[in-house]
Amino acid sequence: MAIFSCVNSYSQESQSQKKIVTTPYTVDAGSQSEADAMLEAHLRDRFSILSDKWISDIIATQKVAQLNDTTNPNVMYRITYDIPSQFLVDTAKILWELNIPQFESHIYQISAQDTTFIDTWPNVVGRITDKTYAGNFQAFRIRNWPTWKDPDPTKADLPATPPGPGNPLGLFVVHYDENSLRYFHGTNKPGVLKKKLRYESHGCVRNDNDNIQKMKEFVLKRIVKSKDLTNFVKSKKSMTYNFEEVDKFPVRILYKTFDINQDEGGHFVMLFKDIYNYGKKAPDAKWNDLSLVTLSTKENIIAEYQKEYGLSVPQEKLNEIVDYLLANGKEYEKYYFEDLKQQFLTNNNQ
Repeated sequence: MAIFSCVNSYSQESQSQKKIVTTPYTVDAGSQSEADAMLEAHLRDRFSILSDKWISDIIATQKVAQLNDTTNPNVMYRITYDIPSQFLVDTAKILWELNIPQFESHIYQISAQDTTFIDTWPNVVGRITDKTYAGNFQAFRIRNWPTWKDPDPTKADLPATPPGPGNPLGLFVVHYDENSLRYFHGTNKPGVLKKKLRYESHGCVRNDNDNIQKMKEFVLKRIVKSKDLTNFVKSKKSMTYNFEEVDKFPVRILYKTFDINQDEGGHFVMLFKDIYNYGKKAPDAKWNDLSLVTLSTKENIIAEYQKEYGLSVPQEKLNEIVDYLLANGKEYEKYYFEDLKQQFLTNNNQ
């Protein structure tokens, strides 16, 4: 049974397409590379989840002035950078959006005026017998240096794993689903994140430890404001904190077996594996929000393309392209619409 819903995630549009308000940040240093390093340290401290792409884009705004201060010969340059003002706020809100069969989560900063794409992180999701569920949730609890108890009933007699490098939860946990006890956390098996198909958890969402460390710092410094938890940024103590309402942030989990997006190469489509076989057996409505489950049908792909990009590809060609993709497209590969359009136009003219 196919699910014929169309769900659009936020577009990861080019940063150059958005009007960004910036604040100047000036560094005096002995070299440009030293200034760049000082800037990056400042940004990582203020907004730890910033992607490397954002850092490099901000560095590229540099304006360099040479100094002639004979009293301080180690300081030769004054360099000014333009930092997007939204990354300098004291309190921030984010959306953490995961697409289950894509095995990736997308991080956005949200405000009343705008939504800004921050970064994409690889994930491990639940295996077919312990699925990760689709739905709109809120992060409501965090755990620092957690213990872990194997959920397998046959291992109930085994002791809990204490905090530390060998703990399957890693160093930090973000709870988002009170009903199913699923959450985001780190891992003691980082090699799994390098696999192409990553559905082998007990239902929780595993993250790279470096990324979960960034999220820990961001949550403790910029999101939680009901209590000062900044002393836990570098702490290895076990701690659980239940968010006050003001601290909570949205977590959106999709099950979508295709993605239509754009990058520097243009508009593209990617197909993903229906890892839970929802095309044959519909997901359990008790645990899943069915409006967030979208399968790779011709109708769904065409409807989303036209909603996002209009009729930049003629309807007749779009029908041919989507038929071709569904019959021949390889999963987890990008297919650019401009290339496909030229391919079909050429074929029809021969």
